Amino acid sequence: MKVADWREKIKTIAAANGSSAPEGAKKAGIGCLVLFMAAVSILTFIISIGLYRSGNWVVALFALTFFVLSTITAAILLIPHKTDSL
Repeated sequence: MKVADWREKIKTIAAANGSSAPEGAKKAGIGCLVLFMAAVSILTFIISIGLYRSGNWVVALFALTFFVLSTITAAILLIPHKTDSL
């Protein structure tokens, strides 16, 4: 393949609308995002416990706030969204 062909493919992909993606790909992407957010929230919770036990309770409160926000984000992503049939 030539460089011009690659550029044309990249332009086509970049110009594509999200509604043209297959439903399976969308679900897989959301699933990966949910797993990432769940991992972040678990690690943040562990960090906040460690900070609290070491006496840094103010920083632990900020970490716990981030834990709550990331958990809420993961829960919102789990709610089924409108499907767009092609």
